[in-house]
Amino acid sequence: MKQGESFEARPDPVLGARLRAGLDPGDGARFVQSLLARLAAPPRPVEVLAQWARPGFAAALLLASALGYWMTRHSLEPAGAGPAAEVAAADLTLDRDALMVAAFDDTQ
Repeated sequence: MKQGESFEARPDPVLGARLRAGLDPGDGARFVQSLLARLAAPPRPVEVLAQWARPGFAAALLLASALGYWMTRHSLEPAGAGPAAEVAAADLTLDRDALMVAAFDDTQ
C-alpha cells in the first residue's frame, strides 16, 4: 500500500504533448474551417433525444400528478349501498332469487 498522497503536482509530459498537438491550430484558416464544419453538421439522434429528456420528464411528471389528482377526486365520491347491503338491511324473508341477485349483480 502506498503511503502518502497518490496525487502528483508535476505535469504529465505525454498528456501535455497530446493536448498541445490537438489544440495547436497550425494553419488558422484551416482550423476555423474544420471547427465551423463540425458546428454545421446535423446533430446525432442521441443528441436530439438528450435535448428532449428534461422536458419529457417534466411533462411525464405533470401528467402523472394530474392523473393521480383526478383519480383521487373521483374515487372519493360517496357510492350508494350495493344490492347486498340492501338485501341484508331489508326485514323481508330472503328467498333464493333475492340472494342470487345480491351475489351476482355486477351493475355497480
